[in-house]
Amino acid sequence: MSDIDISSSNDSVSCTSRSNLTQQYSASSIENLLKQKDDSKQFMVIKNDQKKLSSLAWSIFGFPAKRAEDGSYQRIIGFASCFNCKDTYAFQSGGSGSTKHLLRHVCSKQSSSLSSENNQEGPMDKFIKSKKSAPLKLIAQDRTTIRDEFTKWICSSIRPFNIVSDPGLKTTLKTIIDICQKYHGSLDIEDLLVIPTTISNTVNQLADHYRSLIRPILIEQAEAGVLTVCPDLWTDNLKKINYLGLTVYFVTSNYELTSFDLCCSRYDEVDKTGESVLQAIRKQLDIFGLLPYMDSYRISFTSDRGANILKALKGHPVIHCFAHRINNILKLAFYQNQQKKAKKIKKASTTPAKKQQKKFLYVCDSSSDSSSSDDDSTTPSPSKYAEANTLLSDLPPKLKEILSTISTCKKLVRHIKVKGLNKDIEELGGIALKQECIVRWLSMSNMLESIDASIEHVRSILSSKSLKNECSFKLNNINTDALKDLIRLISEFKKVSVLVQTGTRPSLHMAYICVSKLERHLNGTDVDKEGEIICIDDRHEGTNFFRKRLIQLLRCKFTFDEKHIAAAVLHPLYRKLTFATTYSKNISHLYIREQLNDIFGLNQQHFTTNSEPVKKKHKSMEDQFADPDDDDSCDVKSTPTTTIKNDELEKYLRMNIEDVYKQPNPLPFWRDHQNKFPGLALLARRLFSIPVTSAGVERQFSSAGLTISQRRSSLDPDTVNDVLFVRSVQTLLQSKPDYFSK
Repeated sequence: MSDIDISSSNDSVSCTSRSNLTQQYSASSIENLLKQKDDSKQFMVIKNDQKKLSSLAWSIFGFPAKRAEDGSYQRIIGFASCFNCKDTYAFQSGGSGSTKHLLRHVCSKQSSSLSSENNQEGPMDKFIKSKKSAPLKLIAQDRTTIRDEFTKWICSSIRPFNIVSDPGLKTTLKTIIDICQKYHGSLDIEDLLVIPTTISNTVNQLADHYRSLIRPILIEQAEAGVLTVCPDLWTDNLKKINYLGLTVYFVTSNYELTSFDLCCSRYDEVDKTGESVLQAIRKQLDIFGLLPYMDSYRISFTSDRGANILKALKGHPVIHCFAHRINNILKLAFYQNQQKKAKKIKKASTTPAKKQQKKFLYVCDSSSDSSSSDDDSTTPSPSKYAEANTLLSDLPPKLKEILSTISTCKKLVRHIKVKGLNKDIEELGGIALKQECIVRWLSMSNMLESIDASIEHVRSILSSKSLKNECSFKLNNINTDALKDLIRLISEFKKVSVLVQTGTRPSLHMAYICVSKLERHLNGTDVDKEGEIICIDDRHEGTNFFRKRLIQLLRCKFTFDEKHIAAAVLHPLYRKLTFATTYSKNISHLYIREQLNDIFGLNQQHFTTNSEPVKKKHKSMEDQFADPDDDDSCDVKSTPTTTIKNDELEKYLRMNIEDVYKQPNPLPFWRDHQNKFPGLALLARRLFSIPVTSAGVERQFSSAGLTISQRRSSLDPDTVNDVLFVRSVQTLLQSKPDYFSK
């Protein structure tokens, strides 16, 4: 397409002058001059003022021009420039110029509106706008072709079907499409793809880049004393390589909880003793410059009770994992940790084998949890906790019915899975039976609930002619009353385990909520959906024994750390500790004042106490143990009342808190009140940076298990570490894209 000769808007300029002006510039130099930002506007793009425009290109293109002494603009002959992005092309307007190359231009700023000073809306504007608001749709034939190619790829490479919905695949394809729009014509597919070696090298480079970005952030948090590390050891199932995992948590100065996986590195120490584990932890923290802060005890730790971990962290501030403790209390309560001991007794005893077998008939499978033996070493006092000290051999028949129900349910689920009968159960309207796995995190509740929901369907299937003779005995030892009592009893433990494993908001205060909830439930009372107190009536006469056994084990096996209660005090919902003992309140207030003393150098004062607040009904688990509504006539049972003029704790305990801050997440309150309570706000950052469980590092090991698969068993441990680190940082950047640009 050719255009007729177009004159410049400045007709007074001579041809000689124009020629000299043209020789001074190139397309790239004009682009740079047009993009310069200055008030004088020495260079700009002027409109093509020809009355009859034969090309759509002139709706977004004009002519570059330079400002003359009289203020008018003198066109630079031989070029055309985009109004938006200032891209400049050679263009001859003497009748030989063509706008084809201008029409192929893809403006990098199409989304921005054109300047009213330099441009008017033309036909191409409508085309560009419609292209943005309504993306082109594939025709049916092309969509079918793409679908078939995806299917062939998945089948040929044996990939999971859900790979097509992976967010990373969508992002990659979108990036490729955007890049391809810059080119005109077909591209070589090999230019778009990368080889595995390149990916491996890039993973290492990207991980090192992210580490360099995160290092100063972690140092800043450690200096403020708000950094917590969750360590643990793990062994992969394929190559049996040992790994050390570290997950970090901290609350930023903007009062946002942040966590990511610091490492899942190969454990190269000679053994797994406490000294060796400590050495491995120090090596990884040293990579990020955190070793001085560990040595000065400014880094906190959350871990399970494995003997080597405890020895490694001896002397450092440590919070023991709450979920592990609850899990081990359940194993103790239902005699699920006795199998190894039972085998030893059996070997040493002269009792006939048949009697020995009968004696331990109801023992459930033992856990492979390495921490359980150390965690359960403490024996409850026999004088105070009779049920907790009752031996399995001393249980009366009615109590053994409950254990027999658990054992039979586990055998039933295994049998159903081996025989492939879950599909038959679902066809009859039931739900598939779920496998119980007591090693790490409670799953027994899910198993019992699935059996209770499908018991009649299971009975129908097992009593069919083809299976009657073989399987009818499987249901004989399941007492339905015991089953329903167990579900109701254990379901609260499951809810508690789910609640404390939150990774999106602070959790340290949840120990106060969960222990209070479990004690109330085990005492036979609870709260219904309307917030009313109800009494729990057990169906089976043996259930009451296990209620007492559980609450005794809970009381003797779990002891509140002062940080647990202090975190509850610094949560606006629980600051009055309505459901705590006077001793717990005194300890928590004393701890808070000691911390304020470290922050501000305040001296501790004598303590006084006041009256209890009135309790109020609450519905959800977290609401049930919230304080009553603020009332000026209701004194806080706080310790202490001091003579310090600027007593932050006393002011905080007695202030009226707005309803907007009475929510599960306490951080918005401290973000908005940090100027009023600078000491308490910093202490809140420190406490709420500590997770109440080590679930974060457990989740990292789950990801590591998926990474080191049968098809990827040759992955180098350093590459595994880099992959998991990049993955964790990418997850952080998805929720906070500008995290490193702050």
